[in-house]
Amino acid sequence: MKRASLVVAGLVVAGSSAWVALFLFIALSRLQWPFELEWMGGAFVDHVCRVLDGLPVYVEPSADYVPFLYGPLYFYASAGMSLLTGEGFLPLRLVSILATLATFAVLFGWLRRRTGSNVAAALAVGIYASGYVVVDTWYDTSRADSLFVALVVATLATLDRGTRARADYAGAALLLLAYFAKQTALLLAPPLCVALALHSPRRALRFGLAFAAAWIVTNGLLDWLHDGWFLFYTWTLPRRHGYIAEPLWTFWRHDLMPLWPALFAGIGFVAARLARRVAVRDTLAVGAVTLGLSLAALSSRMHVGGAINVIMPAILALAILGGLAWREATELPKVPANLLRALCLLQLATPCIEVGTTDDPHPPRLFVPASVLPSDADAEAGARLMAILEAADGEVLVPLHGYLPRKAGKRGGAHAMALLDLQRSGEPELWARVEKAFYDSARDRRAAVVVLDDNLGFAQLVVPGYAVVDRLVPETEETFMPPVGLRSRPVVVFRRIE
Repeated sequence: MKRASLVVAGLVVAGSSAWVALFLFIALSRLQWPFELEWMGGAFVDHVCRVLDGLPVYVEPSADYVPFLYGPLYFYASAGMSLLTGEGFLPLRLVSILATLATFAVLFGWLRRRTGSNVAAALAVGIYASGYVVVDTWYDTSRADSLFVALVVATLATLDRGTRARADYAGAALLLLAYFAKQTALLLAPPLCVALALHSPRRALRFGLAFAAAWIVTNGLLDWLHDGWFLFYTWTLPRRHGYIAEPLWTFWRHDLMPLWPALFAGIGFVAARLARRVAVRDTLAVGAVTLGLSLAALSSRMHVGGAINVIMPAILALAILGGLAWREATELPKVPANLLRALCLLQLATPCIEVGTTDDPHPPRLFVPASVLPSDADAEAGARLMAILEAADGEVLVPLHGYLPRKAGKRGGAHAMALLDLQRSGEPELWARVEKAFYDSARDRRAAVVVLDDNLGFAQLVVPGYAVVDRLVPETEETFMPPVGLRSRPVVVFRRIE
């Protein structure tokens, strides 16, 4: 029996190590890819370049630049990395990769301290690492999600580590940093207060007041420094986005389908503890935290525009529950213990089978790493596009990939997704002015070349006065398509004819 237990523990460690190795292989293989891995990533590079140029991130919108509705931390962290690496995607991806590795390290240390089990800690890391495939390999993209999750897990580990005031204040500070990486962190404050209150109402009050005071002061200061535009982009615009009801069901049925074994193992962990009346308050606190993480992910998924990356907090929750369930199995009778262990082992296998996302479902298929790595054909298409932009006799406009003109030594422009966010701002006069300036931008700057994606419109940019002269790749081919997120690429080339 002891030998069998060692074999099972070995399988857990091996499986978890394999997922971490897969993450590193893919992330490092595409680390220096000079084009987007995800269709909005180039605009994040533009934001970082503004920081490097000494310009404010949050300003009045124009045809040249409209800020995204994200907090500033990722931009400034990436700008700091850029001082070591230079401009481009490399520093942003490095921040995301290092943040993911930090999540692995903090999660392992926290679960090992909490459970006293290296295997349980390794399992938690393996479950989170396997989520890389579940979220379509977002972990290493030029987005703030991985930094956000790293700060969230640091918050949880800090609050769980001690009962003194400094742990509560440090936890509040870390959650505030997580908020400035991604505003979803605000939704985590109430469940964290509930979890703390189950142990000590005083700790909950201390943490809650510290976070609320710091949030009010820092947001007020940043809004003052940006002439009122900071809260407009990071608070007003997100609140005015609509919500859709479909994820109430599809989030659990489809998005989390590859993580069902960890979900059921987590339910089993909570049920077993409550049935045995073991550490009831602690169990309820764990339930509050993990449910809070899951509901925060669900809320973001329901938000209009919420892509699969927003479920990363739920993956963290299930990773925590999986590690705790493994440790709980050592305290249970043989049958329920073996059931929990079987679910945990199954969890390390299920992400190998892709089922797509709610946004892009497909029949089950084996995950192949090559499917998310740029190919030689992708590199050739990118080089050809850059040659067209560099050779253009005048300005160029690539409205969905504004980093490309800057890369070609030309003037950049606002990202069309930021404009769509502005459309929902509830400020019709502001939107009308910026929309007109954007659609007049090709002719106002007499752009020699305009490059559009073939599935997202914006034809008003090039009519009249422009004609299609080239197409980088046939419409039926996947070449130069970003492997992550929305399937959209700049391929239709227009030239000015008047």
